[in-house]
Amino acid sequence: MENYDEEEVQDVEVDDGKKRKIPLRSNVWAHFTKLPCGNKGKCHHCRKTFAANRGNTTNLKNHLDRCRLYEGVKVEGDPKQQVFFRQKGKDKDDGVVKLNGGFSQEACRMALVKMIVKDELPFSFVEAEGFLEFIQTCCPRFDVPSRRTITRDILELYQHEKGLLKSVFGASKQRVCITTDTWTSIQMSNYMVITAHFIDAEWVLHKRILSFTPIANHKGDGIGKLIEACLIDWGIERLFTITVDNASANKVAITYVKKKLANWSVNSMVLNGLYMHVRCSAHIINLIVQDGLVEVNHSIASIRNAVKYVRSSPARLQKFKTCVDREKISYGGLMVLDVPTRWNSTYLMLHKAVVFEKIFDRMKEDDGHYVNWFVEDEGEKKKEGPPSDDDWANARRLVNVLSIFYYVTLKFSSSLDVTSNDYLNEMAKVLINLKSLATSSDDLLRKMAEKMEQKFAKYWGDSFDQVNMLLFVANVLDPRCKLEFVTFCFSSMYEPRKVEELKSNIKELLMKLYNSYIGGSDVRNCGGVCFGDIHDGSSSGGPSSSIMSIDLFSSFKMMKQSSNVIKK
Repeated sequence: MENYDEEEVQDVEVDDGKKRKIPLRSNVWAHFTKLPCGNKGKCHHCRKTFAANRGNTTNLKNHLDRCRLYEGVKVEGDPKQQVFFRQKGKDKDDGVVKLNGGFSQEACRMALVKMIVKDELPFSFVEAEGFLEFIQTCCPRFDVPSRRTITRDILELYQHEKGLLKSVFGASKQRVCITTDTWTSIQMSNYMVITAHFIDAEWVLHKRILSFTPIANHKGDGIGKLIEACLIDWGIERLFTITVDNASANKVAITYVKKKLANWSVNSMVLNGLYMHVRCSAHIINLIVQDGLVEVNHSIASIRNAVKYVRSSPARLQKFKTCVDREKISYGGLMVLDVPTRWNSTYLMLHKAVVFEKIFDRMKEDDGHYVNWFVEDEGEKKKEGPPSDDDWANARRLVNVLSIFYYVTLKFSSSLDVTSNDYLNEMAKVLINLKSLATSSDDLLRKMAEKMEQKFAKYWGDSFDQVNMLLFVANVLDPRCKLEFVTFCFSSMYEPRKVEELKSNIKELLMKLYNSYIGGSDVRNCGGVCFGDIHDGSSSGGPSSSIMSIDLFSSFKMMKQSSNVIKK
């Protein structure tokens, strides 16, 4: 094989009639190889050959302007050149951005590593034929690393990012809130995740996954030891709260963590960890709703089986779509199948299914396999269904009721916004609606509400032994709410005697927190700081009995506006 990597030269005839070899001067030769015949050049990008008679490079330059494989790199060789491109955001173009020229193998490699991490791609993606063809077309100069190299690069990036985050925890010494959960995979392996939530010096809320690791079992001591090891590994010395679900093992785990943190430093916990344990509100909502759904399990199972039938094969799904077109029903998507242990997915399934009630009725006539499918045994028991008129009626009532809990769950589950100051408003909204349903003339809704209220009382009852009082303090510190809004909400939920007791407890906790933060040694007295003049809105009274489903915060603002008008 001939080698053309040596310095390119051309023969030039001088005055004495002799030919001399001089280097090729045109920049175009950086993209072509001069062939031995002397009058042709081979493109480095598309590998095609073009004439270059007597050193004339016009033909070669014209080709570069048309060469598609050269388009991606024609500005990369000169760092002085500038590239303009349109940067696209989530909703619309973010405008034209200027990018200085110059190719960087390291920058491209790091961008590839970040893409694999962000998009959760397999490491073997870099060796996929389609991806390699794409890179060869758009950026031929980029040397794509192997999957082993990418694996090492991702680990190095993780260690780098971990070092930066540890420096933040170490330098700021700020308090961190963590959430943790454990579960068992379909391979019967136990896993545990720990997520940190903190606010930086610029008052920006951050969420970072600190640990995702196997765990031997779901026992409290094992969970506590993993939390302790995670805190040590990341250099977190000051903990504020730990949010967990309502499994009894988590209470043991938090007791273990508090015992260990007590030996670290005086300021490792707030008020000796008395308010460290926060119960997951979304999980409590799940438990409340699951108790209510027991009353309509038959109807839900019938509709679930009907949806399962449609989604079980492409032919059945196509038959269903044909029925939809014949009934002229407009829809923005087909049905979803729920996960029985997740009530919010059941709500979404029912919400979609009731739209297609007529379609399922039509399938009884047009699809002979539909009815027969329910006759077949499922294991040792007969399938529930097909859905009857009563089942669809129950589903419509359920959708109306569950929508309240669905949106409350979305509010509680937000991870990019602060939710602690929404807790009281959403909790009060749930209780008010349950009390309204408990007086309903509909027997089904009334029975559901009674079961839900019993579960509500277990976790959020007036004893408040399962509620972290810091969640109420978050409302007091919210300048839109303060203690007046807390009093307003309590007045809609409890008797006046209980409202006064809760107000007193919150004021006492505020005093303890104040003295703790200023370094007071005795948190049992206010140290001369008086909170007695905090306006608690007692004279304004609670909400009227007509306010049931309305958002309490909106009602509170209306009440404030009315009070201001009266005062004027």
